[in-house]
Amino acid sequence: MLEWWNNLCLTIFDFLLGFLLRLPSDLALLALALISAAILVTVRRFTTNQDLLHRAAQDKKRLKELTRQAKQNKDKEARRRYKATKNLIAARMLSAEGLPLLATILPIAMLATWAIFRLEFHPLKPGQDIQVSVYTPVSARDQEIHIVPMGGLAADGWVKVVEPVKDDIQPHGKATWILRGQASEKPYILVFRLKGRTFQRELIVDGRTYAPQVVDEGDRIVTEVQMNQIKLFGMVPGIDAIAMPPWIVAYLILAIMIVPLLKRAFRIW
Repeated sequence: MLEWWNNLCLTIFDFLLGFLLRLPSDLALLALALISAAILVTVRRFTTNQDLLHRAAQDKKRLKELTRQAKQNKDKEARRRYKATKNLIAARMLSAEGLPLLATILPIAMLATWAIFRLEFHPLKPGQDIQVSVYTPVSARDQEIHIVPMGGLAADGWVKVVEPVKDDIQPHGKATWILRGQASEKPYILVFRLKGRTFQRELIVDGRTYAPQVVDEGDRIVTEVQMNQIKLFGMVPGIDAIAMPPWIVAYLILAIMIVPLLKRAFRIW
């Protein structure tokens, strides 16, 4: 089901937004945030009673002025009335948020899924050094592992030896290659062989898209392609504590800034 969802999102948005992948990453993130904000604002325009929300906003503004005046007059009873009225208005406005939220979940979820596969990492470019690693159980240490040679790819040696890694949370084995690939419209299929076992993964070298960074091959074997994460202006970090990569942090910052600007520009409440 998850694979079906991912493929659906990639197919639709590669067609609609594939042109963003030709832009610098900062512009692509800005465009993504702008499109998301436009969806949120447009849906809000057609799924809420704008006249009601406008009047509620005006009432809240007036209540704020009255509350300030009541404080100056030390009128506690008036302040309680104004607070109660303000709470009623807030509850009414909150109840109006349900339909816009439901209507935007699907398009925003699809857009976010597409971005996970297209805007989290800088794509691999032809001719650059590409670090590919295989992580194994520690029991595979000292065993030979190789990538089946294929046209269009060069390596610093196809055959490696699994080396033990002990300075980590859990001891394991690791083998690493440095590959360089020619531009290819189709993904390279890296085929690995380890002690009679064969597994494979995709490697995309087109300067535009990328294959998953980490692939679980089963039996505690994992393959990884080293890629640099996209960061807004090359500096906005992620939040490791909640597994939030840099692109999501940048996307949220930009979208949060753009939504109120669009609402104000188009007089949407």
